[in-house]
Amino acid sequence: EGKSILLGNKAFMEESKVPISTMQSNQTETAVYLAADNKLAGIFYISDAIREGAKEMITGLRKSGIKKIVMLTGDNPETAKNVSSQIGITEFKANLLPEDKINIIKEFQKDGSKVAMVGDGINDAPALVQANIGIAMGAVGTEVAMEAADIVLMQDKLEKIAFARAIGKRAYRTIKENIFVGVGVVHVIGITLVMLKI
Repeated sequence: EGKSILLGNKAFMEESKVPISTMQSNQTETAVYLAADNKLAGIFYISDAIREGAKEMITGLRKSGIKKIVMLTGDNPETAKNVSSQIGITEFKANLLPEDKINIIKEFQKDGSKVAMVGDGINDAPALVQANIGIAMGAVGTEVAMEAADIVLMQDKLEKIAFARAIGKRAYRTIKENIFVGVGVVHVIGITLVMLKI
């Protein structure tokens, strides 16, 4: 009808000079604002369903020796708090832009920590690249996230993260054993045989 329509978050509305109410009736879901001709026309509240197996995956990672698990999200703090409490994450950072996620990962890496980042969206792609190990959820993930990641889980099952970690650890152990056998034992046998010939 010839109207200019804007759809986005609160920051986008403020940047576009759209007056919005400071009251938000639903703090645990993400608010998406709709404006017509720079006047607020409505607010949609949306939320992602928590993935099946998320809580069990967090518990499993902790049992396997992962010391720090942090949720990085563009959602508001109340939504982040609600989701993190349901799946057993005690630390979260909310209202993040893609560059904020990169900076947080860089901070974690400063003390020598190895960071694994799990994501599935376009906003996660830069952080997946910055992390030591980027893990993309392939079944529902965007192509950008899959291109940026080191590991792509082809099934949308969070328990595969712990499984992939276990495979990685086992492969690393096998490589070390092979190097020890291949370089160490073979050299000792070779030197012994040479000495026996003398």
